[in-house]
Amino acid sequence: MKNTKSLLLALFAAGVTVSAQTTESEMMANINKCGSNYFAYSPEIKPYTAAPEGFVPFYISHYGRHGSRYHYSADDFKKMYGIMLRADSAKALTVLGKSVKERFGVIYKDGELKAGDLTQKGAEQHRGIAERMVKNYPEVFANGAKIDAKSSTSVRVVLSMGAFCQQLKAMNPSLNITNEASKRVMSYINFEDEKLKNNLENEEWKRRFDEMHQKLLRPERMMNALFSDSAYVQKNIDQVAFVRKFYELNSSLQGMDSLNVNFNDVWTKEELYENWRLQNMWWYGAYGSCPATGATSPQMAKNLLKNILGEAKAAIEGSGISTSLRFGHDTGLLPLAGLLQLDNCSAKVVDLENLHTYWTDFKIIPMGGNLQIIFYKNKENKILLKVLLNENEVRLPLKSDLAPYYEWSEFEKYYNEVVAQ
Repeated sequence: MKNTKSLLLALFAAGVTVSAQTTESEMMANINKCGSNYFAYSPEIKPYTAAPEGFVPFYISHYGRHGSRYHYSADDFKKMYGIMLRADSAKALTVLGKSVKERFGVIYKDGELKAGDLTQKGAEQHRGIAERMVKNYPEVFANGAKIDAKSSTSVRVVLSMGAFCQQLKAMNPSLNITNEASKRVMSYINFEDEKLKNNLENEEWKRRFDEMHQKLLRPERMMNALFSDSAYVQKNIDQVAFVRKFYELNSSLQGMDSLNVNFNDVWTKEELYENWRLQNMWWYGAYGSCPATGATSPQMAKNLLKNILGEAKAAIEGSGISTSLRFGHDTGLLPLAGLLQLDNCSAKVVDLENLHTYWTDFKIIPMGGNLQIIFYKNKENKILLKVLLNENEVRLPLKSDLAPYYEWSEFEKYYNEVVAQ
């Protein structure tokens, strides 16, 4: 009881709200959410709070993760296909196992030479976000408005930027859009500090993560469903590694376009849910504000936040840019959300077993995940802003009688101090 009370106090101190919690029933109602960072963008957008009287949007600062893609490694499907082929040759597969083998073969061949590539579904996600942005803030996209778009050098990210900007042009051909994808923007678009990336080597973290693996993973049912020879399995297959990789590959399928293959008859919802809990822990340890790994990973976003602050200040002072678009990765968006301390994104949760009820990866970094800062001004040139995470309003650790609207001066002061720390 004492530990639970301490956890709750820490969460509320970090600004966690009850609405931020994720329940098992929510996951079961939409099992695709168990896909972690593979969750295909499908925002549940709540009604927006009207801007204070007299305030009109004039500038948007944005960071977006690329849309849905093929799995990052074609070798993974090839390896799983190979495992099933060898088992079949040893006459160690059940009827279901033989079917799974064939499906792995189809997926492997379909994705050959496409590893990590953007799918059409991924492009559609960005077109949808762009369309809603223009409809929600038409003043920002007036005739001749200047849009500055920058991307990481990854092809899937460049194509995501292209889909987004094409949609903007389709809605207003007079927009003046510039695009850049170069190594010189990588220092902030997707900066990764090697020291912080080593967080998962922390002995305390590894011990606790291993404990959760042992507690949550039960590969026996799936092994028995796919393989007819238990002795073969014991000798030739790393059961935990098999299930974890299968989970990851299965999650990737929801972002595919026309490949009519799934493994719905192989997994139970409960197994997907438990595997997601482990994946959620991994993201929290690697890029979240996890106490067990030092809670330092959000610092990777300092360069990005510095860029956001600088470009916003320039726009306010008359740079002429109406929208700053940045396109990157989950490893850019997740630390940024934590550094900004949006709602529960910076929660420091000690109890990893209950992490999923307070900190949730797919609500921050789904495929196509994005952060938008909408700037408003009135006739007296007073500047307000609000922040959207995946197109939903979020709260900041700033005092404001107008929340979710905040004064730019307070925002700039607070986050300049965060960057300087």
